[in-house]
This record gives sequence, C-alpha cells and structure tokens, in this order.
Amino acid sequence: MKTSKEHSAPADLAGMVPGEGAAVAAAFQAGDRAVFDQVVRDYKDRVYNVIYRLVGNHEDALDLAQETFIRAWRGADKFQGHAQVYTWLYSIAANLAKNRLRDRGRKGRNQGRSLEALHEAAPGALPAAAEVNPRDAASASELRDALDVCLEALPDIYRLAFVLRTFDGLSYDDIAQAAGCPRGTIKSRLNQARKRLHECLSGRGVI
Repeated sequence: MKTSKEHSAPADLAGMVPGEGAAVAAAFQAGDRAVFDQVVRDYKDRVYNVIYRLVGNHEDALDLAQETFIRAWRGADKFQGHAQVYTWLYSIAANLAKNRLRDRGRKGRNQGRSLEALHEAAPGALPAAAEVNPRDAASASELRDALDVCLEALPDIYRLAFVLRTFDGLSYDDIAQAAGCPRGTIKSRLNQARKRLHECLSGRGVI
C-alpha cells in the first residue's frame, strides 16, 4: 500500500459537511494514515455498538469492528465519496455481522436491552410501559429475555434496519445507503420489524 507524507488530520470527522466523504475517500486512496486514524477514533465506538447489537457477543463485535476498518482501508478504491463516511462504514460492518451470524447459526444475541429505550426510540414497535400487564411480565428480566428471543427471530434485513434506526438513530436515507436499497424499502422493513416484534412479544404473553 502506498504511503504519503503524514499531515494533520481534521479535528473531527464526525461533524459531517458536504463533500466530506469525497475528501476522506481521496485521503484513503492516497495512503494518508493520519486521516484513517482520525476516522477510526471518530467512529470506532459507534461501529462497535452497532455490530454488538447485531451479533450479541463482545468478542465477535471487537473482532468485526477491527475488520471493518481494515476493509475500509484496503477497499478505499471502492469508496468514491458519494456516501457519508459512517454509512460506508456501516455497510461494511453490517455485511460482516450478517456473515458472522450466518456462520455460527445466528446464535448468541445481545442481552440486556431496555424495553423503555426501545419504545422511546421506535414508537409503535412496543406498547407503552403503562400497557404492560405486570402479571404477564413478572419481571424486567423476563421481558428482556423475551425481547431478545423476538429480535433473534427477525430476518436479518429487518433486524439490521431496526437496529440502525432504533439504537443508532440513523435516518431512513442513511440506512438505505448502508443497506444498499431504496428509502421506501427501509420504511417497509422497519414497519415489518415493529409489527413482528409486537406479535412475537404478544404471542409469548409478556405484553
């Protein structure tokens, strides 16, 4: 891989500006490690968190987050800057996570999700806390366990859209770029994810 003279990287790439993606793509292709290191610092936590919510395993998430940045560096020629940096990274991370889930039989989902956080972040996905029957949901732990099972049961395409929207707060357009499909498809997948989660939780008698 060719290298260039190291120079000061932008102070913060997380503050997106028009053309920023193209600038980072050019820097990557020029072998600018300073910019690459800054991208890693800006996005490593967000990339790790998204992967962890998809694969549910700390070691796998760390491994795949590292692999995400390695592939971003090595595949710089494939990034032309049309997308923002974080949607490009998420598209790599999502593909790696889906492959890992497939390889291990989609076992070991994330534990300890907050039902209240899900309701606030994705209205309509789950009922309000006041609607939960305490006799059906004997404990918060039982409810979380049921939610984990229901999230595990979602098809990958629905779970990915749901995680990126609910936990990372991406816009429909950003999720569409990361998933490589139209905006309308993402909205449809989110609606299906919320519907299936509600049906699954209802069927398990926890709501």
